[in-house]
Amino acid sequence: MLSDAKFLIHCTGDWKPGHVQVAWSPSTRPIEPRVEQEIDRAWAAASARLGANLFDGPMCRLEKWAASPAELQLSFSRTSYRTFLGTNLMNSNFAQQWGEGILANAVGASTVLETADRWLMLGRRNQSVAYYPNRVHPFAGALEPNDPMDVFDEVRRELREELSMDSKDIAELRCLGIAMDKNLLQPELIFHARSALTRMQTEATLNPAEHVAVFPVRAAEFDVRQAMDEPVLTPIARASLSMWLHATGSVFS
Repeated sequence: MLSDAKFLIHCTGDWKPGHVQVAWSPSTRPIEPRVEQEIDRAWAAASARLGANLFDGPMCRLEKWAASPAELQLSFSRTSYRTFLGTNLMNSNFAQQWGEGILANAVGASTVLETADRWLMLGRRNQSVAYYPNRVHPFAGALEPNDPMDVFDEVRRELREELSMDSKDIAELRCLGIAMDKNLLQPELIFHARSALTRMQTEATLNPAEHVAVFPVRAAEFDVRQAMDEPVLTPIARASLSMWLHATGSVFS
């Protein structure tokens, strides 16, 4: 495991579609009455603030993982946004008393998007997002439960929703590993997508529902390392760029 002050990298690899396997299992999250009460309070407060814009959608909980050069094996159970909001988002400190297993540990998927003209594209989030508003983050989203589950399909869905990209626009897609935001204690699958589109074409299709602009970084080691010093980057943005450096033959910063 590798880390800095903001993120922890659990594993790295270079897995193509078909080489990340998902199995479903029962949830191991313990039910602690005091924690459930705090989840209720957090959800009530969010409901009062957001009203109909708040939705308790289904999410995937990471139970365990195993990595080898040939394959990444993931075990998921089902959780929901309500539990995620009440634990990881609002009360990640619960882990100090009850252990990280008390958290929803909903799995996110973040993509380092590399354009045809060699730019890495991240998104500058708007003020309406649930966490890290106005910060720079990869194009990302939470995994939604499906059976069978294909995490690459989930990444394609997010790129379609956020950038109107379809299958012909994605030349290559790889999973680089698993990272964790040390603030939220949320696990994140990190992907690298090579696009058939240019930076200008990508910027033109940005969906303003979540992002106000793109944050382009030239796909070169010096430029990436400089970008990683920007305080506006989220922990997962830093982790994603670190893993891109590793995948392209550079060492971790």
